[in-house]
Formats: sequence, structure tokens, C-alpha cells
Amino acid sequence: MYASTFILYVLSNTIFWHVVVDARAVLPSHIHPSKVKHFAPELDTNIGYWSPSTSSIDWCERNYVVTQYIAEFWNCLSSFSMCILGGILFIRGLYHKIETRFLLSSLGFAVVGLGSAYFHGTLTHLGQMADELPMVYSMIIWWFLLIRLNEFKQIKNKIFSIDMLILFGIFYALLWTYVHSLQAFVLIFQIHISLIVVGGIIKLISLYQQPHHHVHRIKYMLIVYVGLIILAFICWTMDQQMGVQFNTISRFNPQLHAWWHIIGAVHCHLGIVCAEAMRLLSLKYQYKCL
Repeated sequence: MYASTFILYVLSNTIFWHVVVDARAVLPSHIHPSKVKHFAPELDTNIGYWSPSTSSIDWCERNYVVTQYIAEFWNCLSSFSMCILGGILFIRGLYHKIETRFLLSSLGFAVVGLGSAYFHGTLTHLGQMADELPMVYSMIIWWFLLIRLNEFKQIKNKIFSIDMLILFGIFYALLWTYVHSLQAFVLIFQIHISLIVVGGIIKLISLYQQPHHHVHRIKYMLIVYVGLIILAFICWTMDQQMGVQFNTISRFNPQLHAWWHIIGAVHCHLGIVCAEAMRLLSLKYQYKCL
């Protein structure tokens, strides 16, 4: 546990220090970005505390409507659903003395929510990095968790094997941090994070195929888990495609991107709970085999 905590400390300090340095270097070029993916440009004429926007993407919600201090109020507010559910998992994990990997995953889940709130609240380049980079970091932790979830066979060089996996995760995080801090590639990032997320879902489902994981409650949770991400994706897509119509024709914006945050938060919460349950079943199976 102490080794994992130390590695997390080094990783976080190295990455976030690097982000700040690179952000300071490239921020001037993003003060008036020439290529901004804006889903309702003709409607956002409001000026707020964080204006002008320096992010490379601006969502369907109209800016500075509720308050001049928060650019996208509902998108910002809904982001805290991830903080709440991630915090619940983390506190519950501490109480039940769950393995460190699950605590880190829960903590990463909550940090993603904070970054998302910062981004939607300010629509700044630095806020966008604070939103998107923790997604990658948390998914690296999630993949480490999944790869080691069903490990109950003795590995001859176990320490070396685990260290190599951690080092690869750190290297990947640093590499993506460097690339992403130079330029916030909207489409590339969306494809990148989608592949990681979909791969994680497939991996979790494949872990359920293990005979000792066949529990009805886990099966039902996995069904809801997959259904929620599909529903969340529909909300995310409709928000982009119908943002102008929502804001002009119907005069009512259902804030589908905010619902994407909330539904996605429940999806992530269920995924971690499923992983915890399967891990306990793996340990129980290991104990019986001894």
C-alpha cells in the first residue's frame, strides 16, 4: 500500500507540474483560438467573468445565462455527481479496508468530476486539460485494476511484473499529458478516450465470464452498466446534433450534456462496484483452492 501511495504521489506531482509548465507556455496561443468546436455559436453572445473562452470546444448549453461567474451552469453543476459518487465509493472503501487499487479508482473518478466542473464553469484551455487529462489518468488506473482483478495464480516474478505495468501506465500518462498540453485535439481525444472506455467495458464483461464470477446480482448490474453508457452516449450525441434546435425552436434546452454527466457517473459507480464484487469472489475462490 505504501509503495502504491508513493508511486501515486510521484506520478501526480510529475504530471501536474508538467501540465502547468506546458500550459503557461501554450496558453497565449489559445487566448483567441482560431478553431473552436462550437455547437451553437450564434446563440452565445453573453460575456462573463471567464470571457473570452480559450477552450477548443464549447457545448450546446448557452454560456453565462444563470450567472456571470459560471459559463455552463448546468454542465458544471452536474459534474459534481461524479465527485459525490466517487467520494462515496472512496469513503466506503476506507471503511471496509478495500484494496488500494479500488481506492485510487474511486478517487480518480471524483477528480474527473472536479476537472469537469472546472472546465464547464470556465471554458478555459487549462480547464479543458483539467477535465480531459484526469479522464485518461483514471482510465489507466481502471485498466490496471481490471488486468489484476482476477489474479490468484502465483507469479514467479510478481513484483517485477506489477512494476512494469505501473511504469507503462506512468509513461503513457506522461506521454499523453505532453501531447495534449501542446494542443487540445478534440476529435483525437474523443476517439482515444472512447476506445479506452469501450475496451474497459468489454474487459469487465469478459471477466464476468469466469465461472466463479457468475452471480445474478453482478449480471444484472452489468446489464444496467452497459445500458447506462448507451443512454449516456445518446444524450451526448443529441446534445451536439440538436443544440441549436433546443435553444431556438423549442425554447427549452433539456441540458442533455448535463444528463450525460449524471448518467455516466452512475455508470462508473456501478462499474467499480461490479469490479469490487468480482474481486472479492476471486479472493474467495483463491482461498478455497489453497
